[in-house]
Amino acid sequence: MADINSIASEIRDLTAKMIEVGLCVEPNFPRQASYASDDGAVDEVSIAGLEEVSVALRNRPYAETYEVIREKRAFNMRLIDGALVQLRYRFRGGELLKHVLSFYPSPDLLEYQNDPEVYETDILFAEVVMKDIVTTPIRFDFDLAAFEDYVHPASHFTVGQYRNCRIPVIGALTPHRFLNFVLRAFYNTPYHELCSDWRRVAQDFPITATKRERCDLHWSFFNE
Repeated sequence: MADINSIASEIRDLTAKMIEVGLCVEPNFPRQASYASDDGAVDEVSIAGLEEVSVALRNRPYAETYEVIREKRAFNMRLIDGALVQLRYRFRGGELLKHVLSFYPSPDLLEYQNDPEVYETDILFAEVVMKDIVTTPIRFDFDLAAFEDYVHPASHFTVGQYRNCRIPVIGALTPHRFLNFVLRAFYNTPYHELCSDWRRVAQDFPITATKRERCDLHWSFFNE
């Protein structure tokens, strides 16, 4: 099972690979830290200032949220089309307590709008510059403390910032599981050209979806 060291190593490895293939234009490598809590020391792998920015951005328009995250550099990677990727994990005693894995597409593509012919022939931009795309943020959360069967799955997917959108997920996601999903879903051409042979560093986390959650529509993957 993944631990904080393998998770941090996988984030650094994926960030370096994203830079190498040209998909990441502004990296922000993660830091590891520990802090005390009433239930014992908590270990975290994250980026500086992410917690403060997340709290300040509740109930704001999406374009404003995106701009603050970009200006504060509260992201792990800024991608070629302006999309922002965030990854944060917290452990206690080797057990995963929480993760927040977010993808914020850019609300606009000013550079593309000024020179569209250049981008339409570049495989890195093949799908992200289509004029009929509706930019929608997505997030995979894991939170043991907030778990309530069928109401608040421990691991869940949220689309479009809807407050109570919590689609159950079979278990917590490693950074590779998350980024692989983002690349296949939103950067399909460069994924197959440049990224499909990337292999994971961290092992999968245990299944946490309950029988009731799995009996209804949910997200799953083969948990090795």
